[in-house]
Amino acid sequence: MRSSVARLVRDSSVAFLALVFFAVLSGPVRAAVCSAGTLVTVVAHLDDDLLFVDPAINERLDAGWCITTVHLIGGANGADFAYVQTRERASRLAYARMAGVPDDWIESNLALAGKFVHQMVLKAKPQVRLLELRLPGGGVRGGRVPLGLLWEQHATLFTYPMNEDGTGRVKYDRDALSATLKAILAQASEIYTLNPDTVPFIEHPDHIYAARITRHVAQTLGKSVPIVYHVTYPTGGWPANLPSAEVQRKRDIVASYFSIDGSESSHVFGEFQWDGNWVARRYAFADRADRRVPDFQARPVPLFNAAASRCVSSAGAGEAPTLAACNGSAAQQWRWEPLSVYPGNTRNAALVSVATSQCIAERDGYLVSETCDQWDMAQRWTPWDFGLVYTPQRHCLGENDGKLTMRGCTSLTARYRWAATQRSQANDLRLATAMYGDLAGAGEQSAVYVQRQHDGPGFNVYAASLAKAAPPVLWYASAVRFDPHATAPSCTADSLCFDSARFVLGDFDGDGKQDLMVITARQGGTAFWLLRSNGERFETPRLWLQTSGAFKPELTQQYVAAEFAGTRRAGVLIAQKRPDSGIDLWLASSQGSTGSAPTLLAQAKTLRQNAQLLPLQTAGSRASLVAVENVDGRLALTPIADDGTRMTIGERKLLPPNFAPDFVKVAVGAVHDKDGNTLILLTPHPDETSEDAKIDIATLDMSNAASAPVQATTLHGMSWSDVFPAFVRDKRGAALVLYRRSDATLGDFYFTGGAPALSRYAYASGNGFALRAAQDLGELPGLFSETVRIDRLAQ
Repeated sequence: MRSSVARLVRDSSVAFLALVFFAVLSGPVRAAVCSAGTLVTVVAHLDDDLLFVDPAINERLDAGWCITTVHLIGGANGADFAYVQTRERASRLAYARMAGVPDDWIESNLALAGKFVHQMVLKAKPQVRLLELRLPGGGVRGGRVPLGLLWEQHATLFTYPMNEDGTGRVKYDRDALSATLKAILAQASEIYTLNPDTVPFIEHPDHIYAARITRHVAQTLGKSVPIVYHVTYPTGGWPANLPSAEVQRKRDIVASYFSIDGSESSHVFGEFQWDGNWVARRYAFADRADRRVPDFQARPVPLFNAAASRCVSSAGAGEAPTLAACNGSAAQQWRWEPLSVYPGNTRNAALVSVATSQCIAERDGYLVSETCDQWDMAQRWTPWDFGLVYTPQRHCLGENDGKLTMRGCTSLTARYRWAATQRSQANDLRLATAMYGDLAGAGEQSAVYVQRQHDGPGFNVYAASLAKAAPPVLWYASAVRFDPHATAPSCTADSLCFDSARFVLGDFDGDGKQDLMVITARQGGTAFWLLRSNGERFETPRLWLQTSGAFKPELTQQYVAAEFAGTRRAGVLIAQKRPDSGIDLWLASSQGSTGSAPTLLAQAKTLRQNAQLLPLQTAGSRASLVAVENVDGRLALTPIADDGTRMTIGERKLLPPNFAPDFVKVAVGAVHDKDGNTLILLTPHPDETSEDAKIDIATLDMSNAASAPVQATTLHGMSWSDVFPAFVRDKRGAALVLYRRSDATLGDFYFTGGAPALSRYAYASGNGFALRAAQDLGELPGLFSETVRIDRLAQ
């Protein structure tokens, strides 16, 4: 039956038979109903759709659409046929998990436009179809790119075998590939693909050609279909932008894939390697298939150094580019212009200034801006997909003491990583690391931090002393088993998983010891899980409060723990986004072992929904708040008073323009005495000399409404992007504490590196903000990126 259908399709070349094929396959499989729509996704490799496009595919499937995913490339560069089959097996397992049904498929060879394509249809849900063209792949680090040769050089390619016995190779040229892809795209209600508007090796050459071919063919369909393009490799260093529930679900799917293609999933559950970073992100731009555009459109981008928090800036014709504070000007916009090279050549792009239209050349070890000449080898750069930028003389571009530098490309740190956007993971102000509190009730503060587990979506909670350098102590472990063959999510309603939880620390039962509260989505509302401190560890979680569906984590900008009610027990403030504007402030008060239903304290319609709320706690009184907001590009402070029954929103105050909202980290504490609160503002040091000063600290007295920020001190040898500040006070005195990333050597597939570390700067009481020399509390085990988590919805 299958062979007769394939012959009929081949002989008639009628594209619509590809749809009815589902209905006439032999075996107990029902016909797919595609009345809701058909999504066709075209990517290069068998994990591109899972890493870069999903959860968009998943959303269409949940909405009742048929989904067809086309993988142009079989295996990888130079892979044998066995690896092609391994990747297809991994893809089948991942899509079965996505659909929530057993991993049972019907495979066949389907003829389209006279060419056989390997088809895999999910038996329990035939709306899911995978089409494998099995073309040979190109190299991510340069070398032969068969798909590029086919498209640009009119080469002829042979696929991997279409049959289990190693026979049935298919011959493709540009016209044949276009015809086959057109027959597939003809059924699409919507098309997803990768990013055509970039150059190798910012993204994989196979990604780029797959997207360009898809766009070109889509423009020949003769109809208007939405088409969405997805950025791939660079997004690993950009801010995570997917809701936590989708991230958690996507990690399961991707980890199921890599349990076969790689045989382990540890990197998927973390953010220490690119596969894990990509899971939490989806960056795309939309168009329509009937809009005629060239195969490539150069898009201006900044070159942003995350370690220095600065951008490469053109200094004009004949001058070397510099590294300067980012200002968004044309002088800091660059284009990677493709050069006339054989596909796969690594020296494939010119670095062109948008402001001057001149190219940057490397001559005698120095950079210079000059008239572009595409045949001049001194102007041929290698843009690199994992953040490195290779100069024409094969040096790596980086930063040292606030200036551009070039060196050999071994043993590099994050100072040699570049992002194509100023907004990057390194300056994502939604992120949090350590919490601080007296865990034993002995008058001594500890740092409490949460670290991802790599064998599943769980986490470990550690406490580290702020008194001396000592190994941290495991206070709680939330182990959540991952089964790659499961069809149900790993994280159930009562699971505590890293990506879908938020954390606050407070003395919720009033015994003088700080407890941990873990907040998750549950039963359509929010669950607050109390982990009491017994002085040596956190006890087993117990449900402290379950809210109604009126309160959802995906609507809550921030949770804040403090003594808001004056009962010596911490409650949890819920800052929930309003449907019109601003946020509502609700308080879940503590009854000791349980929490009370949230009560509304304020409708803060004038607050921006990106507000960061900091508690101002004074001894023996209720906590109040200050909201730190980004108001039209200015940093603003809004005091919020608490009288026990309601909160009153005060008058907003704008800070001076030099406090750029995207580059200010804030801490608060009783700096001068136990009854006062001081805001502490950390900003990157703006000086462009070779001096090693890196972080400026300003203070602002919150007890005086008329006060202005005062420059207090500068920390040397520290990168602003690597630190998370807090101000603590205990029996040892007051101190500024920095939870930070050590500047360690990076691996090829690591965007950030280094271990977490703690530094304590004791406060020397007196005038101003005087800090004593740093007390290095040592590096903590594990990776810094594994202890960073999202604390707020927006920044």
